[in-house]
Amino acid sequence: MRAQQAEPAPNITPKMVDWILYNMPVLRDQIEAIEPRTSTSVVVLSRQNTRDPVSGVEKVAIKRAALSSVLDAATRGIKALHPEQRKVYRMRYRAHMTYKQISHRLYISEETVGRRLAEVRAVVGQYLQQVSPSDLVEFARFFE
Repeated sequence: MRAQQAEPAPNITPKMVDWILYNMPVLRDQIEAIEPRTSTSVVVLSRQNTRDPVSGVEKVAIKRAALSSVLDAATRGIKALHPEQRKVYRMRYRAHMTYKQISHRLYISEETVGRRLAEVRAVVGQYLQQVSPSDLVEFARFFE
């Protein structure tokens, strides 16, 4: 029997962070839609009663936990933002405003908008780096 090799964790790129930030509300809804909600005791019992060491119930629990850990890390990153960065974050990723619209609303240049968004992605990316590699792999696998 061949030993399974662990998949390498995906690199946290600015593009990946950008995608997560744009899609956080939808991702939260998808996590909530994953069924069933289980308790730890159900997972433990299911493992004892099946030949498969990872049962369907356990797989669902693992998937929910992995997806939640990625989104929780992104949320912590957002909370750590400077207020000026957070304004730009909300306008871009929640209100879906363009750089030009944001620059007019905040009386700053489009270059400043771009710089602040790069800072947002960098801060959130640092928090995503703290997520376990196995959770990142599971997160990436969920969208294949």
